[in-house]
Amino acid sequence: MSLVKASTPGETRRVMLARLADELRKRGRRVLVALSDSDHPVLYTVRDGGRRVAVVAVQAGDSWWYLWGKHEQMSADSSGLAACFLGASTEADVIDLFARRPEPRGHVKAVA
Repeated sequence: MSLVKASTPGETRRVMLARLADELRKRGRRVLVALSDSDHPVLYTVRDGGRRVAVVAVQAGDSWWYLWGKHEQMSADSSGLAACFLGASTEADVIDLFARRPEPRGHVKAVA
């Protein structure tokens, strides 16, 4: 999906965050876009576990990016993919070792 040519950077940010908000809503996520009438809107969503995340859209050279968290980013050309990453669970689904293997490995039965 190509980006819309907007007249101002603020308008571009609003359009990109609106697209991301739509993608997140399709995935059942709650979304709020704060400062939506300004040139610096911020999208807020809630990840699994209740953790809130703020997302901003920034321009780097000729390309636009979604940024969130300390180190997470995604090209703004991929709002669907960004929504998948934002909507993903932050906690691993860990299966209890003994539920999969009733006896620990290396266990040798005593022989009399």
